[in-house]
Amino acid sequence: MFVFDNMNGNPVWGVGLGAYTNPAITLDEIFVYLKTADKPCLVAIDEFQKITEYPDGQNVEAALRTHIQRCPNATFLFAGSKRHLMGEIFLSPSRPFYQSVITMGLSPIPIEKYKEFACAQFEKCGKSIQPDVVDIVYQRFDGITSYLQRLMNVLFLNTAQGETCSKDMIDVAINYILDLYTEYYDTLLAQMSEKQRNVFLAIACERRVKSVSGGAFVRKYHLQSPSSVMSALRGLLDKDLITQENGEYFVYDLFFQLWIERK
Repeated sequence: MFVFDNMNGNPVWGVGLGAYTNPAITLDEIFVYLKTADKPCLVAIDEFQKITEYPDGQNVEAALRTHIQRCPNATFLFAGSKRHLMGEIFLSPSRPFYQSVITMGLSPIPIEKYKEFACAQFEKCGKSIQPDVVDIVYQRFDGITSYLQRLMNVLFLNTAQGETCSKDMIDVAINYILDLYTEYYDTLLAQMSEKQRNVFLAIACERRVKSVSGGAFVRKYHLQSPSSVMSALRGLLDKDLITQENGEYFVYDLFFQLWIERK
């Protein structure tokens, strides 16, 4: 389709989608294009677990699976940040995508590679960084790229040309980021129901919890009944405020976790 560039008014050709409110029609449009393309296509769908949030989620999954089976001209890559939801989509026998893909977990970038990259970026601009700074930041944020990038960007900005980024700059940079997010995190807490907020703060205090509905955890934080805790937990999981991995529950946003600890 043709659209007009907002900056210069020139017509621009691109592939667009039509009826966003009707997933079936939108899928038809996408796959008509893929089937008629004159070259093989690679389709990468990020945050694929969001499909579960459609009002008619499983029917959309089924429709998408059917289209994919009938589209030999394209290869599909599904990526997502919520492992438990991605697992439910692809590993549950009751779901349309069951055993339809090869699954692969992506580990964090090896620390030596990340250290090499970070030091090179500082050196390009006439700055330097102590290698153990990268070690500390990497370990503190479990090697998760999004957190490393945000913190390393602040450390880079706080290091003058010709100077060296040192360990004592890490907490200053973290506090700077937490200050930026204070209003946002305050709003998130205010938007939680009282039960959700109490469960959220209890999990944050523990950092990681296996038995959220266990009697010891409920009594320690003066929560209501185990059933009430589980109801609040489901809401927190749905909102991506709490996540689950290897049977443990923890605050999804690591900066939010640090902000709670500081508060």
